[in-house]
Amino acid sequence: MKHLRATAFCLLLSVVSLVSFAPWAQARPQADSVILLIGDGMGPGQIEMTRGALGRPLEMERMDFSGVMATRSLGGKVTDSAAAATAMYTGHKVTNGVMSLSTDGKPLETIAERCLIRHKTVGVITTDALWGATPGALLAHTRSRGERSEIARQMAESRAQVMCGYWTSEFLPKSADGKREDGKDLIAWLRNAGYQVVYTRDQLKEAQKQKLVGLFDDGDQAPTLADIVSAALDRLGTNASGFFVMVEGARVDWAGHENDPLGVFAETRDFDQAVGEAMRFARKRGRTLVLVTADHETGGLQVEAPARLPVLTRAKGTLSQIASHLNADRTNVQQVMRDYAGIEDLKPKEIAQIKQDKDPAQAIAAVISAHAGVKWTEDGDHTATPVRVFAFGPGAERFTGEMDNTDLPKRIADILGIGPFPTP
Repeated sequence: MKHLRATAFCLLLSVVSLVSFAPWAQARPQADSVILLIGDGMGPGQIEMTRGALGRPLEMERMDFSGVMATRSLGGKVTDSAAAATAMYTGHKVTNGVMSLSTDGKPLETIAERCLIRHKTVGVITTDALWGATPGALLAHTRSRGERSEIARQMAESRAQVMCGYWTSEFLPKSADGKREDGKDLIAWLRNAGYQVVYTRDQLKEAQKQKLVGLFDDGDQAPTLADIVSAALDRLGTNASGFFVMVEGARVDWAGHENDPLGVFAETRDFDQAVGEAMRFARKRGRTLVLVTADHETGGLQVEAPARLPVLTRAKGTLSQIASHLNADRTNVQQVMRDYAGIEDLKPKEIAQIKQDKDPAQAIAAVISAHAGVKWTEDGDHTATPVRVFAFGPGAERFTGEMDNTDLPKRIADILGIGPFPTP
């Protein structure tokens, strides 16, 4: 009898072992949800500059684990946002300009689409238009990032629960002051599909429906990125199966293209506040992986020693707003730079530079960069500088060391237990 029991136990142990190590058996998911935050154009220099200006570590730098990610697109090219986003969402390299489409023109499954199949809710948030490259590549598949109306249509039909970005033009027909030539009113379509569409910070705060579309305009009525993240997570977090949301701080890149230190500082700071909102939510909810990275670096930004970065916090307004205070013959350069840029020790050549430049805002940017100790090695172009990856929550330890941008969705899928990804 004892021998039979031992034999039965051994057989049971063998079955358990086979199940445990069978190639189709999946380990228990480490997390059920992911918040992926992408600072467009946010390289190591942008992070270092913002930290130095604020005089404290950023929220993203307080996360538990960090690594470094390569960003080049297919063929080893310096990437654009469409190719970088495609790599981060699909695990495949593509040529610049292509959005989640293979070289033979077939749609590449994105990590968000895999999550939808597995009954997770999906959100996409950006400070760009929803048809922009980084948000668009998450849920749309086109040969060119320039197919804006088609990207907007695919986004509207994607089944994402939350979609928040800026502007309405590609969602409305020309007859309604939009740019669509097919006559479709996607905003009306979204309302009929059960979405609440909001346009201002107050409307966002008062919104009641779980399905939400935000189409904001720049100005005093616009919400902060942290406001949008908070509203989105309140909705996405109610799904027992979990969620995936991508949050883009798009305008770090915009400022980098202008070699604008004030813009880069302000946009990176605001993006980091959204990171803080995501972290607060994840700590409270649990089972949530938070990742912060960038699609690429813009401008070749470097901080030189000795840096005087706190000067960036003294500016009152944007470059164009500072320049607007110059009089017609620009004889008040010193007063304007003292009162609105916080710089009193201008050199004679800097005064002459601001007086004579065709674009005084650009001249002011160069002067502020010099006083802050910031150097731009590229004239507004993208670079191949590897970007940082910060991680918090279940599975965060998987994002240390060096990685490629195509590794990102593979590791996310594995942590969520929805792999293998991409499908061979």
